[in-house]
Parts: sequence; structure tokens; C-alpha cells
Amino acid sequence: SARDVYEQLHELGISLEAKGFATGFRVEHPQRIINRIQYGEEWGPSVVTGRSATDEVNKKFFDTLHEQDSSDNDTDSHHDGRLPVASYRLATDKAFDGESVRGAYSFCMCPGGQIVPASTDPEEVCVNGMSFSKRDSVWANSALVVTVSPDDPVLTEYREKHGVLAGIEFQRDMERAASAMGGGNLTVPVQRLTDFVEGVPSTSAPSSSYRLCVKPSACHA
Repeated sequence: SARDVYEQLHELGISLEAKGFATGFRVEHPQRIINRIQYGEEWGPSVVTGRSATDEVNKKFFDTLHEQDSSDNDTDSHHDGRLPVASYRLATDKAFDGESVRGAYSFCMCPGGQIVPASTDPEEVCVNGMSFSKRDSVWANSALVVTVSPDDPVLTEYREKHGVLAGIEFQRDMERAASAMGGGNLTVPVQRLTDFVEGVPSTSAPSSSYRLCVKPSACHA
């Protein structure tokens, strides 16, 4: 984090100007689900990473789908070609949060990768994502963020207390809240996407590529 640099510059009287930023969560999916969404059930089995365990998971997933659909489709959909693991991009400038319209978009989409810790303070939680060089993980992940302008109402209290450093304090508070929700030790609070959309706490969490433990939480609150 460069927060200490900005704070020192501010203390030295260097003129600073607030700018807009984006904040949000990182969402994780089984890579096979993204392969299906992007390539469909016919071409999804053609995704090959070269890692036998990952490719077997993808193959079994599509084999099961084809078995379920066999009564309606007797055509052999096998293809000899190979496809790379699928990715995606989402973006809109018309996302309504209940009070105002703001931009929302995916960022740093990582096919075949892992979620990793990125905290610089033991009392805060922040994560990032990466793809393996061969994109051969069974997981995919992406940041899903919304825009926050310098005059955003969500920053009103922070502007009154911290002036030009309002965004930095907002970030710090979010990461400390995440740490508290996870219970410390870099445990990450998580919520199923369906629960997040419906606004209900998750009582269980699926497996994750994040290796330092996850905890079902109410991230929507």
C-alpha cells in the first residue's frame, strides 16, 4: 500500500487532489462453469490446459451434462480442436445501487488462477487474483467493482474528517471491517453470489483457491 506515502506528502504540505477510484469484491467461479457459459456444451469439452487433473475435472463436468441431455440429442459433439480456458468482461455505466447510478465493471479477470492475500497490515484484509502461467487451475476469479467519485455521498463523512485523504480512510475502514468479519489471521469473509444478490448472509461456503481460510459472512451488509 502507498497510503503512508500520501499521508507523509500531505503532512509536508504538498498539494494533493482527490480522484475517483473503484472498490468492490473478488468473485470466484469453477473454471468449468465459465467454459460452459462462453463456449457452450458443444465446445466446452475442447478446453485443454495440459494439466491432467484440471482437464479431467472439465471433461467429467461436460460428460455429465451430455449424459443428461442424451435423450434429446444423439449427435456426437466431439471436436478434435483445442480451446484456451475461457474468460469474460463485464461493464456498465448504468448500475443503480438504490440511491444513485454509477459504473460497475469486472477488473483483472484471472482464468485458471487463484485468489491470493494482498494485505499490508495484519489488522486488515485485502485480496488479489492471479492466473497461473498455463491457466491450468480449476478456478477462475475476477474483481467486480463500482466507481466512487471524489464527491460521492458515500465519502461525505470521510471528507468532513479527512479532507483530501477521504478515499484512503474509506479504503482502510473497508479492509479493517473485512478483517473483523473474517475473525483475524487473514481469514477472508466470503458470501455466495446468490446470497449477496438476495441480501442474505451465507451460512456455508464452497471450497476456494484462497489458502488462508475463508468464513461465511454477510458481505452485503
